[in-house]
Amino acid sequence: MNEDIIKKIRQFNRYYTIWLDVMGKGYLGTGFSWSESRVLFEIYSNQGINAAELCGHLNIDKSYVSRLLAKFEEKGVITRKLVPGSKGVKKIYLTDLGKEEARRIDRNGDKQISAKLSNLEEEDCGRLCEAMALIEEILSKNDKE
Repeated sequence: MNEDIIKKIRQFNRYYTIWLDVMGKGYLGTGFSWSESRVLFEIYSNQGINAAELCGHLNIDKSYVSRLLAKFEEKGVITRKLVPGSKGVKKIYLTDLGKEEARRIDRNGDKQISAKLSNLEEEDCGRLCEAMALIEEILSKNDKE
């Protein structure tokens, strides 16, 4: 791989994570970090998911997910229910509080992007979306190989 390409991609990644403001503790005005918010939103999108599936969806470490789930349970944002007949598999559900938090993350994410792009022309927003779709298309080809 061309070293210049690697440097450009890494530079973009650094820029974009700063632009999205994902490095702070209170992501999108919540009491959750970016990674916690992402896991919470994945549960919101997939009620009844289990920990192994969660790890697979997000490509994250099982021990990290285990710690997060314990923290979420302690905060009262999730509940886990044993799957009858399984060997300890538990389905994960958001509590009403958890659903509220996930919806707040979703709303605040929309507001964040809207605010950050508010000074752009509609044409530039369209070009940006096309470029993002192209990035996703190209990267997904690599995932299939």
